[in-house]
Amino acid sequence: MKLRQQLGKAVRQAVSRRRFLSILGAATASAGLPSPARSAAAGAWDLIVVGGGNAGMPAAIFAARRGARVLIVEAAGVLGGTLHLSTGQMSAAGTKLQKSKGIEDTAQYHYDDVMRISKGTADPDMVRLAVFNAGDTFDWLMDRGFDVRPGQPVLGTTHDPYSRARYVWGKNGGRSILRILEEELQPEIDSGRVTVLLSTEVTDLIQDDGGAVTGVATKNIHGETASYASSNILLTCGGYTANSDMFERLEGAPDYTDMTYPHSQGAGITLGLSAGGYLRGREHHLPLFGAVLAHGNYPSPIIGAVRHYPPNRPPWEIFVNIRGKRFLREDVPSHDAYEEALLKLPDEQCWVVFDDAMFNQAPRLVSPVFGGLTREDIVEAFEAPWPMFSRADSIDALAAAAGIDAQGLQDTVARFNAGQAMGKDEFGRQHMPLPIAKPPYYAIKLHSWTLSSAAGLAVDKQLRVIRDDGGPITGLFAAGELLGKGAFMGRSVVGGMLVTPALTLGRVFGQSLLKLPA
Repeated sequence: MKLRQQLGKAVRQAVSRRRFLSILGAATASAGLPSPARSAAAGAWDLIVVGGGNAGMPAAIFAARRGARVLIVEAAGVLGGTLHLSTGQMSAAGTKLQKSKGIEDTAQYHYDDVMRISKGTADPDMVRLAVFNAGDTFDWLMDRGFDVRPGQPVLGTTHDPYSRARYVWGKNGGRSILRILEEELQPEIDSGRVTVLLSTEVTDLIQDDGGAVTGVATKNIHGETASYASSNILLTCGGYTANSDMFERLEGAPDYTDMTYPHSQGAGITLGLSAGGYLRGREHHLPLFGAVLAHGNYPSPIIGAVRHYPPNRPPWEIFVNIRGKRFLREDVPSHDAYEEALLKLPDEQCWVVFDDAMFNQAPRLVSPVFGGLTREDIVEAFEAPWPMFSRADSIDALAAAAGIDAQGLQDTVARFNAGQAMGKDEFGRQHMPLPIAKPPYYAIKLHSWTLSSAAGLAVDKQLRVIRDDGGPITGLFAAGELLGKGAFMGRSVVGGMLVTPALTLGRVFGQSLLKLPA
């Protein structure tokens, strides 16, 4: 019964993820931010920001402080975007926080680390624009009360680390950042320099005969349409991780999980392409490892994750592919190695396999990141049986139950046990406390998952959306996740290089890249 309650909770959380925007919208409106009913005044705008999240809010704040008349058009019922769900991971060099702790760091060191960790796959221009301005962004937040977790900054967590401690998490996740953005934006709203349209989608970009973008067409939650003119349109409406069709088309991989921001529907991709832009970064798809799903009706809620980090929880089990073969050294001390290995597997699926001795003696296998499954939950799952959990009294029967090649799994277990007995594993694994030899035997099916979009609109150093010939589309700009995680991290996970670049590029655009009339 307990597992069914856990599953019910996971499903409810997935559903509530779609509902929470309206709840937050009501709370935000009561706190003084604009309600969806507020309408924009007529006339041209100095800047129209499409999407009021990580990049859009700073852009509006800093543009308004320069005297710009700004319109934010947000599809959700509340501002903030993914900050409502984000853990608020940031990285910046040369900050006041680092200096207070005696940490010597520079933007060049930060840049070098990003390019090293990304194996040279991140976009040099975008990384440079982000990291050489990140310190000022971070200090701006800290000066206004941004609260980081105790003991930070750090070198990193479970992916390849930085060379210097510059990685921090918001104490209250992304909401630590959102609180400050709301406080900084409110005076601009009160002054009339910023107007916000909530629950309103931009349905089209308006272009003149020469292709320049001159405005937007909108439709609100009530079906009312309108158009607004501006010579500066900034797209900051996020990625496409909640749009399964677009995700699978652009990433070339299955969309297994339902856990990202509901409004990450790829609207900015569609708008940018319609105006003549193009996408880059599709080759940087890299899945996260180890999702335990509620069911096989994809996309599914996650009820747990097997993402153990060997320095914290050395592996006892083995991981196998559909052919029953191991595909990596399980105690390699980097999630990046796990993700690269998963990327090469058919359908980005694998199984964790273990025996009864491991089940009873090993530390907790399933991560508590998503609430986690206790040992009692897992016992119940194997007894149910649950779709992703298999148990049998022989290796052959386990393979049949899990859908793994029986001969391959037999051979793999035999080879692992022989290596364990000799203390010499064929993959070079060092931590092998037990063989897989005591029935019953167990397998849990694991899937890839993701939190961000690899591909994004191509822009130049001024954040102008460009055509595939390199020429800019007049009047159209983009920032944030809409540029794709590949721009800032390449085909890797680099700590803090999603939230920080979005905030930073939004700030830089509003502060200096946006050209205003004299």
